[in-house]
Amino acid sequence: MNPKSEGNSDLKQTALDKVAEVAIANQIQTAKNIDVEVDSSVSQIVQGKVNSLKIKGEKVIAFKDIQLEEIDITCDNFAVDLTQVILGKISFDQPGNFNVKILFTESDCDRLLNSEYVRILLQNLSLETIRQSANFYIKETKCNLDNNGKLSLVATIVLNREQQVKTARFKIAFQFCQHGAAIKFDGGQYVGEQTLDLNETVAMMSKISDLLYLRHFSNADLSLDITGIDVEAQQLMITGDVQIKRLPDSVVESIESVASEVNHN
Repeated sequence: MNPKSEGNSDLKQTALDKVAEVAIANQIQTAKNIDVEVDSSVSQIVQGKVNSLKIKGEKVIAFKDIQLEEIDITCDNFAVDLTQVILGKISFDQPGNFNVKILFTESDCDRLLNSEYVRILLQNLSLETIRQSANFYIKETKCNLDNNGKLSLVATIVLNREQQVKTARFKIAFQFCQHGAAIKFDGGQYVGEQTLDLNETVAMMSKISDLLYLRHFSNADLSLDITGIDVEAQQLMITGDVQIKRLPDSVVESIESVASEVNHN
């Protein structure tokens, strides 16, 4: 290839990367930095085919102020609707299989845990006690990420049983081991004077344990498998494999579709 051909190829690649950056930027609110690399030939692009895609972002704000300290996404061999990409939208002609790494700070975790999305996902969690069935939800959550890899949460528990409603402030601490394959619990305690009874507390802890070990979510739009959870240097890192069939029209509706699976796990 002569220098002129190489230059044209570089220009085409740069243009392609920029188009992809615009399309991806349209899916989020803001970002300090977004870098996109697309590996594809001109003939493949005409057909919407891509050999590989790499996305790296810093301080990405998406979905109503949900902030991610860093994102690192890769995908090999997928096809998109080129017309939609040019218009700044992303539509898949065939499912894309993505490897995802997301980094959260403490403040990022606080925003996420108190967001509308987590509220919908974890609303009315079923609870079986000796007396009768009940449900509970968590609000006003505060996250702490220790330097030694431990994570602790302080939250208000709201327990509903028939016409009775109990609230109590509760703290739980744990540590993810073997990239999240094992979880070491470092105890829990009530904060303040309000408490639940022993049976309710045991049932709630069992439910929280089940949720922490939940690693698979799926609906008509996508399927997510969490492959790693680590706490390092006061940051939470989550890695996973995601198959996206299509980008949902509504994030809320997409989350609602998996809420039943989570709530009755």
